[in-house]
Amino acid sequence: MIQTEVKTLAPNEYQVHVTVEQGEYDRIYAMLVNKLSMQAKLPGFRPGKTPSHVLKKQFGPKLHEDTVSELIQTHYVTAIEKSGLIPAVQPLLDVPAAQPSSGFEFTMKVTTWPDVEIKPLSGLAFDETTVSVEDADVQAVIDRLQKSQVKFEIEAGRAAETGDQLHIDFCGSIDGEEFEGGKGEDVPLVLGEGRFIPGFEDQLLGKVAGDDVTIEVTFPADYQAAHLADKAASFATTVKSVGKPVVAEDEDALAVMLGFEDAAALRADAVARLQDEANEASFSSTRESALDALLAANDMVLPEALIEEDMRATTRRVLENMKQQGMQPDPAMLDNDEFRTEIRTRSERGLKLSVLLQKVRADADLNVSEAEIEAEIDRQSLQYPEEQRVQFKAWVHGQDEQMGAIRERLLERACVQHIIDQAKTSGVSKPLSVWQQEQEQE
Repeated sequence: MIQTEVKTLAPNEYQVHVTVEQGEYDRIYAMLVNKLSMQAKLPGFRPGKTPSHVLKKQFGPKLHEDTVSELIQTHYVTAIEKSGLIPAVQPLLDVPAAQPSSGFEFTMKVTTWPDVEIKPLSGLAFDETTVSVEDADVQAVIDRLQKSQVKFEIEAGRAAETGDQLHIDFCGSIDGEEFEGGKGEDVPLVLGEGRFIPGFEDQLLGKVAGDDVTIEVTFPADYQAAHLADKAASFATTVKSVGKPVVAEDEDALAVMLGFEDAAALRADAVARLQDEANEASFSSTRESALDALLAANDMVLPEALIEEDMRATTRRVLENMKQQGMQPDPAMLDNDEFRTEIRTRSERGLKLSVLLQKVRADADLNVSEAEIEAEIDRQSLQYPEEQRVQFKAWVHGQDEQMGAIRERLLERACVQHIIDQAKTSGVSKPLSVWQQEQEQE
């Protein structure tokens, strides 16, 4: 019914020429004419009784266009299968304006994934990093908890100091007119945190519960609400309460405040959590070294169509992330050479690693068991309170996309671990605190 002819255009780029027999064209054309006959309402003819030659004269170009569309939809997949090619991106379709006297022809430009042979993994050499938890790391956690776990005790007649928590009512106005978003009731405010407009908190120092204060401030020139930027405003403010900060006197008191039996239990929990972070940091650092070595040892040329397709997808993800973080992307950014170079670098690296890791997986016959997937779901559930873990697991099992993502992450991890096991590695150790500083700098 159809014939395909494959022509190589460039490495991993092919043209597939498809020829459809005239009989197939005629069959679909006749089917569409019959369908149109049942629907068409032409003067002088009852529905379903319009002669085919009248329909062809009236709707000839449209019938041909619909026949071509139907032919392509019907035989598109079959033509690709017959070509023996596996497209990496959506094939580009071309329908020549000049058609043969008999039959119908169209072509597709098909881009495939590169076929690579990976060099022996035993020839790779890179650092295998071990991130360790030290006593100082544990103490840093305790110190942060000591500072962050603050309770505020309301004290009658207390004059507000830096670090105190006030509850206030306020109503803002500009030139005597209230403005939208300038009113609040029973709003908690810790003096010194700088949550409000510069100068606002300073004018509450020394105030006591029951005080009425008129606070005079000027909105910053770069204030996010443009209509308020650089405007002088007055806030009629009532101090409802003043609370002094109270912290745990010692580690045992801190532990009880956080729901632990004693300081030893608190430290044990901190050590366990830090060790989990250190284990993941060890693998993450070694993973990057392993993938860099894999890329350096196995050069490949990617089809341009594949790179461009991934660049478009990467750009969409970057823009979406910016919007989720409350940033409004500048359209000019998309034409910026530096931005496009960065996106291209990301795309090329990601695509090459995808090809190489798929090959590693196939060569080593790596798979992930259902037990490993369940263990990963159990591990993820530990971030939730115990009473919510069953509900979380049930939700994950009901999400095909989530289950697929977990499987893919575990497969990639298995591939990376296989590379580490096969390669020549040099041990490198660093404290967790050093690794964390490096991540912050990046």
